[in-house]
Amino acid sequence: MPADDDAASGPPPHPLDRIWFHPTELGGPGASRANAPNGRSGGSGRPRSWLVATAAFLIGAAVTVGALAAAGGRLDRPPAESQVVGSRLAATAGAALPDDLADLVAEHGPGLVTVTVTVGDGGPVAVGSGVSVASGRVVTAAHLVAGAERVSIVTGSGRIVTADVVGTDPETDLVVLRVDGAALTPLEAATDGGLRVGQPVVSLGTGPGPRPLVATGLVSAVDAVVVLPDGHQGVAFVRTDARPDPQAVGGAVLEPSGRLVGVLADAGGAVVPVAVVRDVVTQLVAGGKVTHGSVGIAAADAVERTGGGARVLGLVDDGPAQAAGIVPGDVVVSVAGRPVTNAGDLAAHVRRLRPGDPVELVVVRAGERIRVPVELGHSVRVDAGGPVVA
Repeated sequence: MPADDDAASGPPPHPLDRIWFHPTELGGPGASRANAPNGRSGGSGRPRSWLVATAAFLIGAAVTVGALAAAGGRLDRPPAESQVVGSRLAATAGAALPDDLADLVAEHGPGLVTVTVTVGDGGPVAVGSGVSVASGRVVTAAHLVAGAERVSIVTGSGRIVTADVVGTDPETDLVVLRVDGAALTPLEAATDGGLRVGQPVVSLGTGPGPRPLVATGLVSAVDAVVVLPDGHQGVAFVRTDARPDPQAVGGAVLEPSGRLVGVLADAGGAVVPVAVVRDVVTQLVAGGKVTHGSVGIAAADAVERTGGGARVLGLVDDGPAQAAGIVPGDVVVSVAGRPVTNAGDLAAHVRRLRPGDPVELVVVRAGERIRVPVELGHSVRVDAGGPVVA
């Protein structure tokens, strides 16, 4: 080192004039006691340790405050994510914020009713929620009113009105009620009702009082296969990770804008999408019953195939698929131009059509894509737990 550097260096710095200290210098549990007589710290160690600790604290506080200021942070600003409203609010971009959600509930709450039933000699019991979908028409979950001697609804103003059953669809667990003499505000349905995985949704129901029951979450699956309350297989459902109050079942599932995208099927977050609800209501009001299409295929997910598909496990005797020449082992990859990535897709696409509708299936057989025209038949109910039946 050059001699002029030594001359310019001046006296050595004070031992505490630095921001880093070795643990042995702080007098804590990790400090070395090699230089202390009889294995104990010297009397001058404590003042120095206190001074060092104080200096370290002040330096750390200054660094922290500086970092917050650089990031534009505020200590009094609560985080926007994970705010709890009702059950919970999904922490996701695009989800309704708490203030917006309160406005949504206030605006669309009048379209919800409390469903009550009377069974036997007991009085009316609140069992769930319902959605006003048209003047004098309420939709709810069918299992809520099964076996009831009398069904009533309670409006947002607390008025109790008797409801008559127009019709029930066991395959979607939906029932349409006719309600006369009650001023209800039908909810606006989404134009296409298409839901995407990851989309935020809000479930809205009513409890005794009535009082709003709100839960929020994300769409976790579309065209899902579910177990219905009666133990049968349900297809073309949507799953969400929302966990609403059980009495919200039968209520509305809304997108953050407030438009109806489905009816809550159970407290586990299963939803009947609005396109299916619309079709069921139309058929029940027109004729009191609902028919769904079927191709007569028992299928499983073709997980071994790139792009997936629905592998044919079996065929309904004399069903549409068998008559069209489809055989076990075929993999269905398209229905009426809509892609099929699993067995749930196949069942959902077919159920949304009507018996007698002509459709084209695309199947893969021995590596070859084959177009198969099929005329749909009537769906049949099957027990849950077995293969998906489309």
